[in-house]
Amino acid sequence: MVRSMGLTDQDAQRRSQMLADLVLAEWSSLARAGLRTTRQAYLNSLQVRNVTPNGFICGLPAAPSTATLAHMVEQGMGAGGIGTSGPYDVRQYLLRASTRNIRVSRSGGLYLNVPFSHTPKSIEQMGGQSARQAARRLAATTTGPNGTSWGGRLGRGLAPRLKPHHVSDPLAGMVRLASTYSRGQGGAPVTQTGGYRTWRRASWRNQRPGAWVSKGITARRFIDQVAQRLPDLFQQVY
Repeated sequence: MVRSMGLTDQDAQRRSQMLADLVLAEWSSLARAGLRTTRQAYLNSLQVRNVTPNGFICGLPAAPSTATLAHMVEQGMGAGGIGTSGPYDVRQYLLRASTRNIRVSRSGGLYLNVPFSHTPKSIEQMGGQSARQAARRLAATTTGPNGTSWGGRLGRGLAPRLKPHHVSDPLAGMVRLASTYSRGQGGAPVTQTGGYRTWRRASWRNQRPGAWVSKGITARRFIDQVAQRLPDLFQQVY
């Protein structure tokens, strides 16, 4: 096509790169406006590759496994996996022998302690200033060369349960994380804070109905919106 427009390969390469940059900017702008908690993961997965005088590839990696969360956001996630919609039990994906840190109970069943990260802001949103202050006062759980030394944990009752069937509130059992390492003269130990974390156990035994059911992820389909804008972007370059 570019040769039929009377362009040299060098000029066609330059314009192809310009168009690729415009498409990436447009796609990124849509993601910034339309996403919140998944925004950065999605933006980090967007890429331009294989730019030639005849065209380019822009979007997410072709293999979903290299950008799983971004593909879930773009295509949706339901009971049938990426590309489907609707509620599903997340344990069907968590409780697999190949899952990192998966464990086996005495009865032979698989279970996983699923980590949830928290920030001072999210703690306050769930439990108010009192919860935030209580979290800040926790003795730190530290991880260093000799393993993990457990500190304090928040008790129950500092925040309301997210759903009636939940056993405890989202802040119960939370720890304040820190890492220790040696740095400077004499190898003096240094402690660096690392946020807050809770764990919730997923298994097929002794779980309340609906405990691990997700409402699913709605497909954003930003690519469709980019495609609608493509003729205008093309005119800006050619």
